[in-house]
Amino acid sequence: QANRTGRLAAMGEMAVRIAHEIRNPLGSIELFSTMLIKDLAEFEDLKALAEHISSGVKSINHIVSNFLLFIRPDQQLDQQVLDIHEALKDSLFFAGHLFDAHDGIEVITDLSDEMLFIQGDLELLKQVFLNLILNAIQAMSAGGQLLISSHKINGQQGTDWAEVHLSDTGCGIARTDIQKIFDPFFTTRKKGTGLGLTIAHNIIKMHGGSIVINSRTAEGNQCIVSLPLRAGHPQG
Repeated sequence: QANRTGRLAAMGEMAVRIAHEIRNPLGSIELFSTMLIKDLAEFEDLKALAEHISSGVKSINHIVSNFLLFIRPDQQLDQQVLDIHEALKDSLFFAGHLFDAHDGIEVITDLSDEMLFIQGDLELLKQVFLNLILNAIQAMSAGGQLLISSHKINGQQGTDWAEVHLSDTGCGIARTDIQKIFDPFFTTRKKGTGLGLTIAHNIIKMHGGSIVINSRTAEGNQCIVSLPLRAGHPQG
């Protein structure tokens, strides 16, 4: 954790310095591509090429924005008291079309009957669970099973925890890669940006929690998200 925090801090300083330099030429490319799209309105093939340029610029800008947004420790949370199951169930709902598009994936939920209240940002937590569910789906390209469960953990020093486990039967993560999975831009997928787990890790850290991934190659991954329960809030 200390090594990762140091790497992220150094990466954050670098990102702030270079983001402006990246966005200057991006702004020019976006402006000229928009002008091209208008000028080529009567030439569909050429117009489509200009639209691809504009789309690519927006994609790069989105990556830079995500990187800056979650690499910096001063991100403000829109906090409220919520049941962690609210974020989890919303994420499962929005991921429904992903499950439909991948044959052979079975989703099993075993959620606590007890309401697990935390202090958190609902939208950011939904993003965490969506990223983790997407990773599980991508790890099970040949089909498999995703088990999602939740528990209350009695902690020390008066702090209890909500734990969410996401366990898949996918390809797992190589031992040489496991220490790098939360690093920005690290990915083993050809089309991945390598930001999904970095974003998830930083969001959970901002909530005072932790995220741990246990993996065995060819046997699957188990992801454990832990968040502090709202002190003094009635349970159930």
